Amino acid sequence: MGKLIADYSMYGRTYFFKRLGLFLAGLLVMAFGGSLMIKSSMGTATWDVLHIGLANLTPLSIGVWVQIIGIIMIAIACWMEREWPQVGSILNIILVGLFLDMWLLLPIAEWMSATWQLVILLFIGIVLIGLGSGMYVSTRLGAGPRDGVTLAVAKRSGWSIRSVRTILEGCALLLGWLIGGPVAFGTFLSVFLIGPVMQSSLFFWRKQVAGWQDHATSIRQEATPIA
Repeated sequence: MGKLIADYSMYGRTYFFKRLGLFLAGLLVMAFGGSLMIKSSMGTATWDVLHIGLANLTPLSIGVWVQIIGIIMIAIACWMEREWPQVGSILNIILVGLFLDMWLLLPIAEWMSATWQLVILLFIGIVLIGLGSGMYVSTRLGAGPRDGVTLAVAKRSGWSIRSVRTILEGCALLLGWLIGGPVAFGTFLSVFLIGPVMQSSLFFWRKQVAGWQDHATSIRQEATPIA
């Protein structure tokens, strides 16, 4: 919270709300991409295999399980790092679950049922997950729950971030599959494609955010009276 207030005070409300808007838009886009992968029935992202498996075993929705698993991951990261989570991390957990359940209400299966249409749906979903992830991460308003645990474990263990993330993804995928979560070729496709799309999105949006910051700084300097 302190960092958010400091940014607001230092760069002004326009810069702050641009970042907040990008953060929320990123979560909305990412959740939409996840819903398209689920609706395609050709494989979901690795963590959604776990979320869907848990939802199939309980009366709780997929989005609620996204929130529950997210809270657990954030709690683990906070315990390991001995610090409170950022506000953006909490918003991430709450909103992604809400947005995902909202998007899943769309009757997409009624509009697109042919195999070729579902394949297109799968690829669009993968692209949107990567795009949305890059958007929200570029704002630096709070890491996602899996990002926080990955960084904390890597710091404590000395292992590389890539190795830790691969292990976490593999565990989620295996556990999800064991409890009946859907695993198909789209699941493995997402492992290889989401990362590159996210990297490109992150590169683009980081430049935009840096430009907003430079603009806010210049306006603030112009408004500051010279002694």
